[in-house]
Amino acid sequence: MLQAQVAWLVEHRYLALDGMVNDLARLWISPAVASLPRATDPRRAAARHRFPYIVTDPQGMSAQQRVHVVQYNEDVWQRVYQLNAEQFNDPPTLPYDCPLHHSAGPFLGSRGPQD
Repeated sequence: MLQAQVAWLVEHRYLALDGMVNDLARLWISPAVASLPRATDPRRAAARHRFPYIVTDPQGMSAQQRVHVVQYNEDVWQRVYQLNAEQFNDPPTLPYDCPLHHSAGPFLGSRGPQD
């Protein structure tokens, strides 16, 4: 069942399958869906697999077409990057003091850089 779901996501360009290694799928997630802040340039990830830009309609669930897919276009991804540069390069974090590990960190259970 999981393989069928992954196949659907690959077919609809939310994921790209980059082969198998020791029976593990190497998957790329479209930067229109998710990216790792400070570590991923969405323009490079999109170009590598020619990911389309996927965006929800501003009217949300009441829209006639809830999701819009713009086929890969370098200029579109450049504009997306420019409009969201702060989120990609320096996203806001919510620091907290973890009582279990006695340190502040942006991730649950984080003990520091070694984690």
